[in-house]
Amino acid sequence: MSKLVVVTGASGGMGQQTCKVFKKNGYTVIGTDRNKGINLEVDHFFQGDITNETMWQEIATQIESLNGHLDALINIAGRNYLANIDEAELEQWRNMMEVNVLGMVAAIKHTAPLLRKAPNAAVVNMSSISGYIGSIGYAAYCTTKGAIDSLTKSLALELAPEVRVNAIAPGWIETPFTVEGLEKSADPIAYRKEVEAMHALNRVGTPSEIAESIFWLATGATFMTGSVVIVDGGYMIKN
Repeated sequence: MSKLVVVTGASGGMGQQTCKVFKKNGYTVIGTDRNKGINLEVDHFFQGDITNETMWQEIATQIESLNGHLDALINIAGRNYLANIDEAELEQWRNMMEVNVLGMVAAIKHTAPLLRKAPNAAVVNMSSISGYIGSIGYAAYCTTKGAIDSLTKSLALELAPEVRVNAIAPGWIETPFTVEGLEKSADPIAYRKEVEAMHALNRVGTPSEIAESIFWLATGATFMTGSVVIVDGGYMIKN
């Protein structure tokens, strides 16, 4: 019986790479995303809103029919919102909390019973160094990532000892999400060089590097729970 993983945000840059890593290591992969799953390395795909509990009930039923337990849940799905506080739209803030935080709550709620049935089961939540630092115009995003860190620590206690719950906090990663932010600057090329110089490694990271870190945290870090692992190329120590 193969091991089973669920990856949310599977159609995004880091989601796609994470699916590939688990697939390469022999896992049966279930992906979910609000966007269509095109050319994804998944065995089963569910398209829908991350907070849709009906979808999560369907995913749980699928897991039950496949092998009756879940080995890992990788919560990557999320969104961003740019606005200074005096122009903030509260509906956008509400949706940020819905997608970035409550989506994880829904995922863990419906898969926890299945995770408890697996040996060395793990949840990995997608946080960010933005949960530690401020960022002008991105207060909503930073707020949700701080909430994810607290959620991770609380659920690590609640689901122990059967399930480990950790988070990964990337820095600047080469994804469409990040490129969009760079292109909003007055001079994207100059801004990219400036951003790269902010890192001790003098570059931004790649989705595959984050995916490998997620895989290690889910499968190899067997004495870790309640931790937020920073993978930022030395951004925070340099700034």
